[in-house]
Amino acid sequence: MYQPFANKVVLVTGGAGGIGRTTARRFAEDGARVCIADRNLAGAEETAAAIRGAGFEAFACGVDISKEEDNERMVAETLARFGGLDIACLNAAYLSPLAHFFESSLDEFDRTIAVNLRGYYLGLKSVGNAIRKGGAVVVTSSASGVTGWPDNPAYSASKHGVIGLVRSCAQAFAERGIRVNAICPGMVNTAMSPTALRSGTVDSSVTLGATTPPDELTMPPFRGLGSTQHVAEFILYLASNRAAFLTGGVHMIDAGMLSSF
Repeated sequence: MYQPFANKVVLVTGGAGGIGRTTARRFAEDGARVCIADRNLAGAEETAAAIRGAGFEAFACGVDISKEEDNERMVAETLARFGGLDIACLNAAYLSPLAHFFESSLDEFDRTIAVNLRGYYLGLKSVGNAIRKGGAVVVTSSASGVTGWPDNPAYSASKHGVIGLVRSCAQAFAERGIRVNAICPGMVNTAMSPTALRSGTVDSSVTLGATTPPDELTMPPFRGLGSTQHVAEFILYLASNRAAFLTGGVHMIDAGMLSSF
């Protein structure tokens, strides 16, 4: 079986669920050894156990990405376990309760920025100092990083900032032989989606980390709800040599949600 990431070491933040969990599983299925980092250590351990149970290599690391020492530790533990680092998927994020601008709180704004912007800045520095030449970083922004979100202005502002970080660090990463790209998912079936937050329901595959043979993925409706694997497959593409010409880019993955109004 062809494994495009054989002998590669991958670090995924936010790997306890959603996009991060599916991405970690897909990297492992394609041959990578994976560090699953998340503030929810129990959830990260569950992801790692599921990957190991399927016959692949993974370990979990409890990390608060808003803390510099935690970012350094997750990289150090990955190097100690697997002897190197080739790819990082910086995906962890905090979504504050939905609230219009004048009802939003400063505490929630500060917490959102601490995780979603400061955390990504710290993560980029930590992984950028460790990834081997020829490696890649994929950073999760959001469709709300290129447009406003009246229900969550802090989240939207933080994801705009992530795009600025990626564009601004691309040259510095290139000088080290590393590519870095941002993705902007639209509506994805995770516990953080507005639909799930309002309804309290989410597809069980998000929780269980199940995957589908990539060639069997179906196309969502125009502006429809995507699966975590739709996003994961694009992350794997950007991390692979097939995307060797892509760096400093901001890539929409939203079933055309922002294509027109």
